[in-house]
This record gives sequence, structure tokens and C-alpha cells, in this order.
Amino acid sequence: TAQNFFAPNYASPYVQTFTLALTRSLPGNLLLDVKYLGTRGVKLHSSINYNEPDFQYNGLLQALTITQAGGNATMFDQMFNGLNFGAGIGVVGRDVTGSEALRRHASFRADIANGNFRNVANTLNTANIGVAIPAGQTIAGATLRSSGLFPENFITANPQFGVMEMRDNSDSSNYHSMQTQLTMRPKHGITYQATWTWSRATGVAPPTGDGGGTTETYRDFMNRHADYTVASFQRTHNFRGYATFELPFGPGRLVGSNASGVVARLIEGWQLGSIFDFSTGAPLNVVATTTINRSGTPDIVGNFPRSGNVVWGNPFGNYFSEPLYRVADPSCAKVASVLTPFCSNTAIATDPAGQNIILQNAAPGQLGTLGLYPIYGPGSWNFDANLQKKMRIGEGRSVAIRLDARNVLNHPTPGNPNLNINTGTFGQITTKTGSRSIAGQLRLEF
Repeated sequence: TAQNFFAPNYASPYVQTFTLALTRSLPGNLLLDVKYLGTRGVKLHSSINYNEPDFQYNGLLQALTITQAGGNATMFDQMFNGLNFGAGIGVVGRDVTGSEALRRHASFRADIANGNFRNVANTLNTANIGVAIPAGQTIAGATLRSSGLFPENFITANPQFGVMEMRDNSDSSNYHSMQTQLTMRPKHGITYQATWTWSRATGVAPPTGDGGGTTETYRDFMNRHADYTVASFQRTHNFRGYATFELPFGPGRLVGSNASGVVARLIEGWQLGSIFDFSTGAPLNVVATTTINRSGTPDIVGNFPRSGNVVWGNPFGNYFSEPLYRVADPSCAKVASVLTPFCSNTAIATDPAGQNIILQNAAPGQLGTLGLYPIYGPGSWNFDANLQKKMRIGEGRSVAIRLDARNVLNHPTPGNPNLNINTGTFGQITTKTGSRSIAGQLRLEF
């Protein structure tokens, strides 16, 4: 059962805003605005799961490390003494050691091999392996308690509950931006406005729109500051420009200056509009095996390219311009032989033989050295246009004609690449969006 509660000193979050603006009229009917806008989020929402499975501070980390390498940990001999781990394994203390029982049991062997000790602790916390549970009773964690040497709360503080999230105000955020806007007031039938924003937003990852988190997401809740980084919604550069142009058709204009009557009505008053958007990509995480709490980050051990160059022309795009190869993670060579078939961790190298590894999974209990959001995804741009005309057909009546074209150039926008180093599609971009659409509208106004 999940429980949520608030810290006794919980307070309302607030945001401080700082603004400095400069406006200047320029020749050519132009107006320039330059503005600094910054915000500071204070006492933002945060959540900590006080029932997070512990394997770092109770001796499990050391015992599992010994077990992973093929040794025998005294802790597991004591914990599982006399328990039958099933066919093909046997009774601990008579047929096998406690560590060997874990290495051979299907519920634990893959997580031990790959260093996901959090999953091992979580499974052990509720396991009933080797213990007969009376019919009609629901009991969890009997395996852990069977020896009488380890308390019920050896792994989680309150094993009778599931997640126990405390909401507090421990998060904060910062936002800095320079915003510019150039406006051309109507001149010769032309209007134009362009805005460009440079910004940097930071907070605890991954934050919500207000900079704080309402679900517990820390990789290591004992080191929450390690997750303070650029915000996932940040876009370093954002540009938008739109323009309208009254076509020079009709009486007194460049084309059809002498037109009159029906012809003049048909060719005059046409207006062309366009909108162009450009945004740099989103910050992206490189994902590895979970080594402490939430999704892990890898160790950087070589020259990892921080910027991408999307390669076009293949069935799947690739974020990296230079080829990268998925090879066996060095940690798999260090596990016990019985665990080798279950070690699926991989590393990323610049050569197929794995002589020059640049990313590898971090050791259990350690945060990866690469950090959060180290690279940025592909940017996006779009060009839309419209053509419209309004023609009066009588007293108080008119006809409006409008044609809208979205994504005029039919340009695809690549999705974000797969950045999990333990999958075979690392660096591949397998999705895209964007297609041209044209819509017409005819409206009678009266």
C-alpha cells in the first residue's frame, strides 16, 4: 500500500522574477526590444521515498559484490541457513552456500550479474523462497526473516507498506534568458516580427514545469544535489518569425493598376503570411543499468562526442556522425562463471573489437561519472504559410477566402535517439514527425 504525507514544516513554494528591458526605435520603421528575464524557484515541491530498498548501508552491497564475483558471503549463509531454494539448487548449509543459491536462482541471477543490486534487495524484501506459507495467509519477506538474525526492516524501513513518499520543499530552480524582439511596423504592405530567446533552466531532474518534482526521482536520495542539472524542458535557442505581405495586385498597385469592376474585386486585397519556427533540441540522458536508485548513468572512460550530427538517407537515422559499436561491458568478465550467461550489460566503443571503450556501466552503488543530460537532441524547424483574401459582395456582406499550408516544405523532424547503452539501437533515431497539410476555407460573412 502506498502512503503519501507532508513534512511538518511544509510551506508554499514561490518564484522570484527579475527583469531588465531596453526598447529602441530604429530607422526603417523598426522597433527593437531586448530583455533579460530570470526566475528563481524557492521551496519547490520534492518527494522522498522513505521506504526505498536499502542495500548500501546494511552490508548487502559488500555481500552482493562478493557473490557476484563468485565468492561466498557469510551474511547469506546466515540469512538462508536451512532454506530449500528448489530443484537443482538444494538446501543452504547442506547442499550449497547462501551466495551460490542466489547465483543459481532465477529470481536473482540476472540482477546480480548486471549489478542491479537495488532489484535484488527489492526482490529479497518480499520473497518467501523456502518457507511454507499457511493456506489463506498473505505473508511477504519470510525468506529474510527465517533465520531470526535479520529484522523485518532490514531492507525497507516499513515493510508493511509499499512506497512512502514524504512531500517537502527541498528543491529549487533557476532560469536565465535573454529575449530579443524585432518588429517592423506596417510599411508598403509588409509587417514583420521576429523573436529570439537564449535561455538556460536548471533544477532537479526531471522536474515538472514549475521546477519541482512531485514523484521521487533521485538517483541517490542521500545525494540529491547530484541530480541538480539542466531542466529537461530547456531549449537553449528558440527563434520565431512571422511576416505578412499584401500582394501588389489591384487598382493603383504594381499589377492591375488600371483594373476595375469585377476584375479589380477579384485581384485586389490578397495577403500572404508566413511563420518560421526554430528550436534547438532537448537535453538528453544517456541511460545505463540502475546502480543505486532510479535509472543509472554510465561511466565515461573515453572521448564521448557531446554533439550530434544526424545522418540522413538510411532506414533509421543515427545521432552520431562517427560509427559507435556496442561491445561487452568489462564488468561481465569479472562475474562468476555461472552468472556469465546472464550478464547482458554492454559498453559503447569506437571500434568493433572494444579496444577503445568510451561508455560503460557504473559499479553497483556508484553514480555514473557522465552525469545527467550531457547531450542535446536534434533541433526542429517548421515553415508555415497562408494566403487569404476578403472581398465585399454587397452592403454588410463579404466573402473570406483562406488557404493554410502547414510544413510547406514537407520537412520531417527526427525524434530523439535511443541512448540506452545496453540496447542494440544505441544512437539510432527510429521515429520522425511532420508532414505537409493544406486546408482551404471559404466563409460568407454578413
